Amino acid sequence: MSSPRNTVGHGLTKNWGWLDAFANVFGAIVGGFYKIPGTGPIKNLLHGTWILQHPLHPALTDATVGGYTAMVALDIFYLISRDVTLIRAADAVLVFSFATSLLSIVSGLTDWNDTYDEERRNGMLHGLTMVVATILFLISLWMRLGGGLPARDGAIYLGIVGWIVMTLAAFLGGEQVFGYGTQINRQAWSDTKTKWQKLDVAAKGLDDRKPAVGKTKEGVEVMVVQVDGKLYAITKVCTHAGGPLDEGKWVGRDRCQIECPWHFSRFDIRTGKAVGGPATFDEIPYETRVSDSGFVEVRAKD
Repeated sequence: MSSPRNTVGHGLTKNWGWLDAFANVFGAIVGGFYKIPGTGPIKNLLHGTWILQHPLHPALTDATVGGYTAMVALDIFYLISRDVTLIRAADAVLVFSFATSLLSIVSGLTDWNDTYDEERRNGMLHGLTMVVATILFLISLWMRLGGGLPARDGAIYLGIVGWIVMTLAAFLGGEQVFGYGTQINRQAWSDTKTKWQKLDVAAKGLDDRKPAVGKTKEGVEVMVVQVDGKLYAITKVCTHAGGPLDEGKWVGRDRCQIECPWHFSRFDIRTGKAVGGPATFDEIPYETRVSDSGFVEVRAKD
């Protein structure tokens, strides 16, 4: 299910409907792969939910962009000095950067497949541009390895062109995060207090695994739920794209994980921990108690 959140048209791809055809193809491939039983751990790894608890794609892109930039610097020094000792270093950095770019592409596609509208178009343009750059770098590598010194100058110039294309792709990637908010933590601005606050939620009115929502004085929406006789509370808004967790379904062996209805991120209600992507950031967990008047009180855990 796609998110109903609207995207304000402001970017380069606002009217570029031709990108939708590419998005449909890549979306079908990526989405189809993750429908295969047993691919869930791969998805969680590539999102960064598993192991890192932080988006994986930015770390890989930093390695890729930094590596290719170092390669170009070594190549330019070679063109100036003709110092052959720089050749092996430049080629080694190129191979390393190419390897990280492949991992970056698959992790980026995994994150991108949970986007929509103009955000999805911008991500598609970012990905296609990076694929073009990767092909140019691959051809440059082939020329370096197969053509020897006579072909090296041409391979270097092609690598510089690839670096320019990659820089454009990096610009679009920055727009994806800072312009459209892809993969940012939707709870980053939540003002949470460690003092007890009463919510407008009556404890007696709570049925097992039937969430209720209350607001703190700071306006943070808190989802309160009774699970197997125990009271739990976490922030209501999904950290991935802002989905309403109180409308999600219960999953997991003990049915203690709430699944977001928008993109199927999963969170452990007992701890707030993100256990299934695309979300990589945890929900804010709260301690709970019942006041003398019968209402639920919460405070953010230290």
